[in-house]
Amino acid sequence: MTKDTTVLLYELESLALIVPASSQIVYRNQTGGHACLPSQIEGYLIPFAGAHSGKCERLFAHFTGPKWGGWCAEFIDAETANVIDSILADAPGRDQVRVDRTKLNVSWEAWVHVRIEGPLLGLLEHDVPSEAILTWPNSD
Repeated sequence: MTKDTTVLLYELESLALIVPASSQIVYRNQTGGHACLPSQIEGYLIPFAGAHSGKCERLFAHFTGPKWGGWCAEFIDAETANVIDSILADAPGRDQVRVDRTKLNVSWEAWVHVRIEGPLLGLLEHDVPSEAILTWPNSD
């Protein structure tokens, strides 16, 4: 029996997608703001490098601002889904990633279920997945 490898994303410095898949690699990140939830899923990681760092700051501002105050550990709402979608929409090749409105109740700060509705330019060449988890550094 092979044991899964767990990759800790605690020092992640940008946005990333975790695509659920049988890979024997489990990705774990600290999520939920001040709640510091140990969210994890088996799959593979697709990092959004470099130019996307400003998006993390915008997400931090939303999740630590007046609406959530750093405590978004149970679920996100449609308003927050719209904010996340707008942050992703201004990135060429990433505007095909949108919050999955059917999974708001299992999405929270730094752990958001998304749908991939087209090619991820510069990230994948073939077999683009239809769903993933969007994650980023926890804002605790």
